[in-house]
Amino acid sequence: MAEPAGARTAALLLNWRRAELTLQCLGDLLAVDDVALRVLVVDNGSDDGSAATLRDRLPALAAAHPRHRIELAALPHNLGFAGGMNHGLRWAAAQGLAYALVLNNDLRLPPDFLRPLVAALDHDPRVHAIGPTVLQPDGTVWAEGGAVGFGPNALRLHGHGRAPRPRAHGPEPVGFLPGACVLLRVAETLAVGGFDEAYFMYWEDVDLCDRLAARGGRIVWLPWVRVVHDAGQSSGGGRSPLRKFLMACNAVRFLRRRGGVAGWSALVLFDLLLWPLAFAAGPRAAWAKLRGLLAGLGGHRASAADVRRFLPG
Repeated sequence: MAEPAGARTAALLLNWRRAELTLQCLGDLLAVDDVALRVLVVDNGSDDGSAATLRDRLPALAAAHPRHRIELAALPHNLGFAGGMNHGLRWAAAQGLAYALVLNNDLRLPPDFLRPLVAALDHDPRVHAIGPTVLQPDGTVWAEGGAVGFGPNALRLHGHGRAPRPRAHGPEPVGFLPGACVLLRVAETLAVGGFDEAYFMYWEDVDLCDRLAARGGRIVWLPWVRVVHDAGQSSGGGRSPLRKFLMACNAVRFLRRRGGVAGWSALVLFDLLLWPLAFAAGPRAAWAKLRGLLAGLGGHRASAADVRRFLPG
């Protein structure tokens, strides 16, 4: 059932050096016909001409999809996922929009994915964040929500690598929802300060969900909605040195603030004691991970300087 014509939902789509990938995801998003959207494409200080490409291509897309409104925000500097999305959240609040869909640009979205997420927030005001099953391109699960706990990087992505659980399962409360695809209540998210920009990228979604839950919000995974995620495109892939550095650094940042025994134990076992196995699997990624752990213990704040260090060009 279609909602009323007036838009209540923002879609925030972040771009960094991947304009064509962003336009592909935007095309999927604009195919949604049962939720009116205000779409903000945020170019996060790309230095490859992405902003100009998007500025040239968006008017034709807007004309072809009059149900939705599209805007471009070209930021002068790379603020990371956290900073770019905070810009979008403030924009959504200024537009008077109730919900904000946070998206990675490496998603493929079916046209009926959004309405059930919106309906869930409409139905239960206690839910502050809701997200779908996120699949890998091969059809196995990337994440059905997640939790901080005993595992590599002190994180567990529920269902990772397995077949998706039946659509009739759940909904189910989870510890966090990956920022790859999550629908948030704008007011409640800004009330806890939005994404913590000290994380820059990675772990900022874990931290936000933790703060929303501490304020009484429910974080819910919805199994009958599925999207596909080709993870890690902006950071160079799952084993890229940039991703390994930031994941390790930000894991320590989170655990120092709100970590428990399970998280610290996992970090010591999987990321320190078993580090030689990571080195055998790939020296560059392993060294970056170790540097991230040490940087986190030293209180390092992730920033665009880390991107330039590990992902030049």
